[in-house]
Amino acid sequence: MSTHYFWLNCGYNRFNHFEELTGQISVFDSSVHFNPSEGYTAFKRARLGDKVIFYQVQNKVGLLGTGTVVKYEEPRRGKIIIHFKLEELLQPLKKEYLERSEQLKTMLYRMKEQLLNPLSEEDFNQILAVGRGEEKINRYFMMKEMENFVKDQEYTIFVRTVNGINRNGFKHYEEMQQGDKVIIYRTIPERGVYGVAEVVSGMQKLPVIQGRTDSTAIIIKYLGDIEPKTIYDLDREPLLRAQYFLAENWNESVTELTKVQYEVMLEEGDKKPEPLTTTPYLHELIKQAKRPAKPVVTTTKTFVTPSGRKYEDKPVTKQARPITKPRTTEKRIHLFMAGHMPNPHAVVMNYMKLEKNTPYYVADHTWTMGVLYGHYVEAEQVTFHPGVLTKHLADNTLIIENIEQLDADAWKPFLYAMQGQTVHLPFQYNGAPATIGRDATYNVDPNFRIIGITSQTAEEIKAHYPAAMHPLIKVYQFK
Repeated sequence: MSTHYFWLNCGYNRFNHFEELTGQISVFDSSVHFNPSEGYTAFKRARLGDKVIFYQVQNKVGLLGTGTVVKYEEPRRGKIIIHFKLEELLQPLKKEYLERSEQLKTMLYRMKEQLLNPLSEEDFNQILAVGRGEEKINRYFMMKEMENFVKDQEYTIFVRTVNGINRNGFKHYEEMQQGDKVIIYRTIPERGVYGVAEVVSGMQKLPVIQGRTDSTAIIIKYLGDIEPKTIYDLDREPLLRAQYFLAENWNESVTELTKVQYEVMLEEGDKKPEPLTTTPYLHELIKQAKRPAKPVVTTTKTFVTPSGRKYEDKPVTKQARPITKPRTTEKRIHLFMAGHMPNPHAVVMNYMKLEKNTPYYVADHTWTMGVLYGHYVEAEQVTFHPGVLTKHLADNTLIIENIEQLDADAWKPFLYAMQGQTVHLPFQYNGAPATIGRDATYNVDPNFRIIGITSQTAEEIKAHYPAAMHPLIKVYQFK
């Protein structure tokens, strides 16, 4: 017969606290101590050998210990007498602490405050581990702090302004305890998460500090930087999507996260390419990039110079013609490996037969997803800056030099839109959520393409862009 597990609410005088508690037995009679309609079912389930958590509800409230059912009696119908033996003392943790666990919080919420409550084996084992000190129930928070933290240094975070006004999200400061984990959120260089910290000391009153009405603070230890993720990156995560703290106008100083959300924010981006054996296009990409006889790019017979001179000894192949009738398998991003060429823009313009007014940008390290699609910038007042990409969708072609400065994931909304999907962007346009795709805020023409000029090698391109993007990228090499 399987073991049952219970939570027993016991009074202070159920055990003799002036003697050793371990080994003492307490007897509970179902017909005396509570209404038979409240918990009587749990009493009927109890059998010899079943396990129990003792929770003291008088005087020193909290966990008391764990024990076993050593005797079970039914002297008459409707009456049950159970002998519980206290076998191990536990830390006197209160329900408020146990509720820091999402799983235990649900269990305690469903509990009816009756004498005997059934527990699952999983909940029993977790309470036992916490009560023994083998496991700590941490909570997870995200704090907006603009200071440039240094790894392994401790910092005092005041929970009120200099005028004594509670910072937004004040209740979460009150809930923080030693060991809790914290994600550091900043708005510069772009809104997103940049580091991780740990609570060293919960909310406490510090000595009076000149210039501050209130000196209440928590102390955190900065554990180090993490791979930066903007709110655009986070919003693409299924487990974070539609979270209020991803909104542009999120103004809380601190908010609570679930353990799953915390772990998702710490996950590194998937930039490792798949092996060539499982992705045939990778092999073709490298082969194409290194091919010595590439039209226009690799032979002088078909090379078009910036002045327009053209060698006609060999006709231009199909591969050198501009895209006119795109299909779902067409390449959406064309990458020119310029190396150290002094004027790659002119060569690209001639080779791709582009108009002189084709939009042309040079990217740098400040380029983010917001620069590409549009974002709000806060200076003297909050203003919306159109995105480089969304602003030129009607131009059919966009040239970006130093395209490798942009994170590869930034292109995913555009590529999904090119394949017929409608993708939501993390900002509003004219009071409605902005989208990119078909019948969207920003409509993508099937013929639209990105032409990138990069100094990366073929191997670096393969590593920079996720494997799923490779079929949508075409690479050219200058010689």
